[in-house]
Amino acid sequence: MDKHRDIGKYISTLQRLNNMFYANRLSSFQIGCGQQFFLLQIFNHPGMNLHELALNGNYDKATATRAVKKLEEEGYVRTETEEEDKRIRRIYLTDQAKPVVEKTQECVDEWAEIILEGLTGEERKEAERLLVRMADNAHRFNSRQKGKE
Repeated sequence: MDKHRDIGKYISTLQRLNNMFYANRLSSFQIGCGQQFFLLQIFNHPGMNLHELALNGNYDKATATRAVKKLEEEGYVRTETEEEDKRIRRIYLTDQAKPVVEKTQECVDEWAEIILEGLTGEERKEAERLLVRMADNAHRFNSRQKGKE
C-alpha cells in the first residue's frame, strides 16, 4: 500500500501559496491571509461572537481575537458587548468593510479557478469532497487527542 508521504507536502504547499496569493491581492486593504477568513465569516454571520468565530475555522480563541483586533484597527469591524452577558462581544462589519469583502470574495473565486484549472466539473466536486473528508478526519483526530498530552 502506498504510504502517501507527500500528501502533507502538497497540502502545505497549497496553503503557503494560498497565503501568498491573499497577502498580495489584499495588501492595499492592510489585511492578508490572516484576516480574510475572519472577515468573510463575520460577513456571513453578522453578530457572531469570538467563540463562534474561532470554532467556525478550527482556530483557537487567541488567534480569532488577534484577527478581530487587526480588523478593528483597520476600521473593518466593530464589536458590541451583550447587555445580558458582558463577557460576550458580538462582531459586526462596518460600512468601510464593504469593498474589502467584495475584493475578498473575488479573490476566493479567482483562487479556486487557479487551483482547479484543467479539472472537469466532476473532478472539482470530487476534490472538494475529498478535502472536506480529510479535514473532518484531522478535526476528529485532534478532538480525540485533547487532554491526552
